[in-house]
Amino acid sequence: MLTKEQILKELRKNPERYWKVKLFEDLGFERKVCPKCGKGFWTLDSGRVYCPDPECGEEYGFLGNPITKVRWDYIEAWKEFEKFFVKNGHTSIPRYPVVAVWRKDLFFNIASIVDFQRFDEGVMIFEYPANPLIVPQMCLRFNDITNVGITGRHNTCFMMPGQHAFNWPKEGYWKDKTIELNFNFLTKVMGIPKEEIIYVEELWTMPDLSAFGPYLESFSRGLELSNSGFMEFGKHGNSYKELYMKVVDVGWGLERLVWFTNGTPTSYDVVFGDVIDKLKDVAEVEVDENFLLKYFKIAGSLDFERVKGIEGKRQIAKKLGVSVGELERKISPLEALYAIADHTRALVFAIVDGALPSNVGAGYYLRVILRRSLSFIEKFKWDFKLWEVCFWHIDYLKKIFPELEEFKEEIEKILSVEEERYRKNRERVRKVVERLKDKKIEIDELISLYRSQGISPEDLGIEAPPEFYQKLYEKHEISKKEKILELDVSGIPKTQILFYEPIFEFKAKVIKVIDGWVI
Repeated sequence: MLTKEQILKELRKNPERYWKVKLFEDLGFERKVCPKCGKGFWTLDSGRVYCPDPECGEEYGFLGNPITKVRWDYIEAWKEFEKFFVKNGHTSIPRYPVVAVWRKDLFFNIASIVDFQRFDEGVMIFEYPANPLIVPQMCLRFNDITNVGITGRHNTCFMMPGQHAFNWPKEGYWKDKTIELNFNFLTKVMGIPKEEIIYVEELWTMPDLSAFGPYLESFSRGLELSNSGFMEFGKHGNSYKELYMKVVDVGWGLERLVWFTNGTPTSYDVVFGDVIDKLKDVAEVEVDENFLLKYFKIAGSLDFERVKGIEGKRQIAKKLGVSVGELERKISPLEALYAIADHTRALVFAIVDGALPSNVGAGYYLRVILRRSLSFIEKFKWDFKLWEVCFWHIDYLKKIFPELEEFKEEIEKILSVEEERYRKNRERVRKVVERLKDKKIEIDELISLYRSQGISPEDLGIEAPPEFYQKLYEKHEISKKEKILELDVSGIPKTQILFYEPIFEFKAKVIKVIDGWVI
């Protein structure tokens, strides 16, 4: 059976065919192979030995030492990005919803290319309003919840400014033009010295290998800034063949661009406008900036999926020469505020685009991050409301997304109801929590407690294992892929779909019961 590893091994036999572009030849980029991870990379630094990935030892060299000629805030970064690409022949289109209603296999929009993907009898096709184009796509991903607030770079909600060209060689453009635009934006607009830019070879694939191709990750000072993918091949039996339509899929990370130009200890310090400063004020959290910078230089390079929770903190504390207790006192409140800032922004876009916190479907993840945020507020005894934080996000982001302003009232109502439910649930499970306190609980039992009774690790006074939310995510994703129940509803009048509406009281009539299912 054909695998990603087999394909990558095959492509690496001829790197100049799949990853080399004209720019590398013109400027004298040299190809090297990282002795740690085995990845190929292209650099102007003849003395470099390892690839620029932090997992191979690269530190975030931009923290406290930004090397760009610009210092962007979030709004300005998008405006400059838009100006450059429109000037270079791209049409700027509005964002698509974060709730992927056009995809049966996804709850949320996880990447800008998802905007244009459609499936016709199992075959992926593309529908696009312009070619080439850019889009300020807000995305939601919930597989890294435990890392949010901790590593300095993880988010559940982020903007992926998509740069896309379709149907090459008939239309659009291909690898040479893609990397030329990439390099010019990084060097001429952002002002990164060309010697500081490294391109790493990788392979992008759809899960079923129906489409895949080489891509080049753009790194500088240890941070990946963009990901230039070339959708070139598709699985064909036990082999693969070229696609009839080749697609350029470049995912930029706006949070990372802003972070890189400012060199702050974390991306959270600079990507939320004034939201973090307001949170610090209302929570009365004091910050030691020098300590933060030292801490996140180390934390940013750790792989928190391998270095589990408290063990990771022990490693960092040892390097900083402080106790774990002192480290926790200085860092934990700030990590909680960072997570709340991220989670509330995710809630804003999800609710505006038609999703509600619940125990099913897309709403399941929203309730997870909402209750995680409330547990932080309760833990530190802070006195502010989540809907207030959402309003701060809207006031800042409406310069790019004016539609957010219209939903303030709905957001306040929905989050107020959810907070009340959370309080009631806390009372209900208090006895269960008391019984389980100080007991060692394995991760499967933690997941069962959360899914059946809404009891989170935080409720039990323990730190959520790094893989807790990942496993929760996987279990819920599997449940979505289960076979849809088929019932005979012939003769039943169409019902009005209300589950995306902020309606809290209504009258309903049962019109039929089929095998225990109520209509």
